[in-house]
Amino acid sequence: METVSSQMRSKVTDRPGPIFLLNGNNSFFSVEELARAAAVHPERVRKFIAVGLIEPSRHTFSGPLFPRSSLERLQRIMRLRRDLGINLPGIAAVLDMRERIETLQKEVERLQRRQFVK
Repeated sequence: METVSSQMRSKVTDRPGPIFLLNGNNSFFSVEELARAAAVHPERVRKFIAVGLIEPSRHTFSGPLFPRSSLERLQRIMRLRRDLGINLPGIAAVLDMRERIETLQKEVERLQRRQFVK
């Protein structure tokens, strides 16, 4: 029997749910939409915002808005917490290291392309 949580997760992979469209090009989530898309309670999302794990990219009169990348980040946070039992400061450290590694990988690729062109 499939649980409500697993049903919601399957919807996230198929279709992330409602999205605000601004300027026709960029899609943004409200706190509630972000929470719904990740199958997380909105208060948990607000807690992650309060501790700096997720940051809005825009603020409007109706509240903060988050880019699609925030959904991926929130899902990553939930996996680290649920699957590995990592606390919030630990998650912040893991995400910071991941971003540093990605930056370094891009720099290595840039340098390799530059060396190849010479």
